[in-house]
Amino acid sequence: MTQATRQVRIHDLAVRSRTWAADIRAWCPPELRLLLAGLLLLRAAGFAYPFLSYLLAGKGHGTEVAGVVLAAFGAGWVGGQVACGRLLDRFGRRPTLVAAALVSAAVMPLLTAATSPTLLVAGAVALGLVFDTPRVVVGAAIDELVPEPGRHAKLNALRYGLVVNGGALVAGGVGGLLAAQLGVDALYWINAAASALFAVGVLRRLPAGRRHRAGPAKEDRRGGFRLTRHLVLLLGSGLATMTALVGIAAALPMTMAARGLPPGAYGLTALVNSLAVAALTPAMTPWLSRRAACGRSMPAMAAVGSVAIAVPMAAAALAQTTPGFIVAAAACAPGEITWFVATAHVLRHMTPPGGRGRYHGIWGTVLAAAGTLSPLLAAWGLRHGSHVLAVATLAAGLAGAALCIPLGRAPRTDRGRAGGTGDGAAATPA
Repeated sequence: MTQATRQVRIHDLAVRSRTWAADIRAWCPPELRLLLAGLLLLRAAGFAYPFLSYLLAGKGHGTEVAGVVLAAFGAGWVGGQVACGRLLDRFGRRPTLVAAALVSAAVMPLLTAATSPTLLVAGAVALGLVFDTPRVVVGAAIDELVPEPGRHAKLNALRYGLVVNGGALVAGGVGGLLAAQLGVDALYWINAAASALFAVGVLRRLPAGRRHRAGPAKEDRRGGFRLTRHLVLLLGSGLATMTALVGIAAALPMTMAARGLPPGAYGLTALVNSLAVAALTPAMTPWLSRRAACGRSMPAMAAVGSVAIAVPMAAAALAQTTPGFIVAAAACAPGEITWFVATAHVLRHMTPPGGRGRYHGIWGTVLAAAGTLSPLLAAWGLRHGSHVLAVATLAAGLAGAALCIPLGRAPRTDRGRAGGTGDGAAATPA
């Protein structure tokens, strides 16, 4: 390659980058850009949860103590999602994010210093309470600040495929290298520093006084939250589908270990899944946003996504070699993206303006609960044979798809109280 050709290519790349950045600025409000950047930072430096078992092992604790500490973290995670939603509706984005980030920054160094099981359990609960706060806040902010269905779908695809997934990809890859060079304790200090930096950024850049205006929804004694039949169906569908999907992090390593494959084989499998999601997100986002903008049935798309997740995960339970697991994990990517965008669209149309935080908090408990159920399902299935695990995984995904079907007839929340959408969509979450 000549010097002139190299300069032309660099110039073309710079032009495309500027065009892409201009496009982002055009359809993503500044406040959301800040929140998404902060979420990416926290996910990329989010070493605390995936390396918690290694931290405990370094303190000389066995699997029994590790199980209790991880269960305590899970309990805090579930409760924290609900608490975060209530705080968000009551106090707004900035106080909720700053408080959660500061608690996280304070607890992680304490975990590195604690040695007794009691202190470790208490620290795990506290960390679990604030662990996933940014995801709830960003989800509710997208609902509030982006009323147009097409842009809403585009931003949710960006949030899942490139921010959450990309950040987790960095955390897994970089975390392993840093742990080998600096030790696990250093990862917690880095994570704490990222949380503190995020808190400072929110205080300096996020507008003050922005909070959910409940309006007529305040008339509900539960503060704008109603556990309707359709919400129960969505939560049940999400729990079933996520139990199958979380198997990438829970069932796959257990299954691969049972096949005698080394940990590096699982690391490669997880890496390929993340790369597939990141690569497919830009390609699938325009298609999903067009379907959302023109009022196509997003509950039906969520059902398709559930099936598209369950089939490869069931196939993974039967795989015998590393390439087989890699193909199955990569094949999950289209279903993941479709399901995430479609369910976010459905949830948005169920949510009253005064209850965005509560609804997103309740929705966040689905992932936390699935994180508990998925390894239990994997352990039970493997005890009875791989074919049993495959059938159970497929059944979970199909149940998630079946529960989505009635959502096409769900009554639509009055979006006029939220400022209207201007899209003229029918009175359904479709």
